[in-house]
Amino acid sequence: MPEAIITGGKNGMGEMMRRGIAAVALLGMVTLGAAQSFAGPPLVTDDTGTVEPGHAEVELNGGYAYDKESGNGIATRREAFDGEMKITTGITKDLGVSLAVPYLFSERVREDGQLAGTNDGFGDMTLELKYRFFEHEGLSLAIKPAILLPTGKYSTGLSDGRWGFGGALIATREFAEGKYLLHANLGYEHHGFRTDIQRDENRSDLWSGSLAGEAQVMKGLTLVADLGLSTAQDKATSELCSYGLVGARYEVLPFLDVDAGVKVGLTAPEDDLALLYGVVLKF
Repeated sequence: MPEAIITGGKNGMGEMMRRGIAAVALLGMVTLGAAQSFAGPPLVTDDTGTVEPGHAEVELNGGYAYDKESGNGIATRREAFDGEMKITTGITKDLGVSLAVPYLFSERVREDGQLAGTNDGFGDMTLELKYRFFEHEGLSLAIKPAILLPTGKYSTGLSDGRWGFGGALIATREFAEGKYLLHANLGYEHHGFRTDIQRDENRSDLWSGSLAGEAQVMKGLTLVADLGLSTAQDKATSELCSYGLVGARYEVLPFLDVDAGVKVGLTAPEDDLALLYGVVLKF
C-alpha cells in the first residue's frame, strides 16, 4: 500500500521515498542478477511482481517534501528530508517478503518565518508479505498483508507506539509484451495508537486507492505516472489526501536501477511538493 513509512504529508500521511548511504558498499557486493519484477520506485502504487527465490532487491530511496499552509492568521511552512531502506526477497515463485526501515533525516517547521520545531529519527518499520494468486494472459492479481512494527522514535511523534496492520489488493495488466504496464491498488491500514490523545486527534482506520502506468520508451528507460488518494489521518479534516506523480526509472546495469520523480499534492492535506530519488540493487 502505499508503502507505510515516515512521509512528508501532514500528520505523517502521504508517501515519501528515501535513500541510504550504504549504496557504495553494496555495489561492490553485487554478483547475481535478480528476477524481473514489474513496477518500483519512484511509484507509490505497487505491482504484482515478486523477486525470484534465492535473489533479493535492496531499495535505497530518499525524498524532500515541502508544504505551506495558513490558518488562524499564521503561515506555516514545513520542509523535510527522509529516507528508507527496503529489502525484498523471494520465498517461492509467487510469494515474497519485504522489510522497510524508514528514517527522517531532518524536519523543520516554521511559523511566520520563525523556527517552531524540528524532528529526526527512525520511524516504524513495515513487514510485508506479497502473494500473487492469479496470472492469465497479461493480467495478474496479488494480495499484500502488512504489519507495522512500533520501532520508531515515539517521543517525537515518529511512532504510533503500538503494533498496527494493513493490507492491499493489487492488480497489474501488461500490454505489448510488457512494454506498457498498468497497476491498481486498494489499501487499508489500522493504527493502534498508544494514548487517548492520539486516538482523539488521529483516525485509526485509513483507506487508500491508486492507479499507475509505465511505458518503456527506450532500452532501459521507463517513464511512470501515478495518481492516488487516501483518508487523511487528521480527524480535523474530512478532505482526502490526493497526489499526482511523474517520474522515470533507468536500468544502468543488470543489477542497478536509478529513479527520480516529482510528487504534487492535489488537495490541502497532502504535501504541496515532494522530490523523490533512489537506487535499486539486485542480487
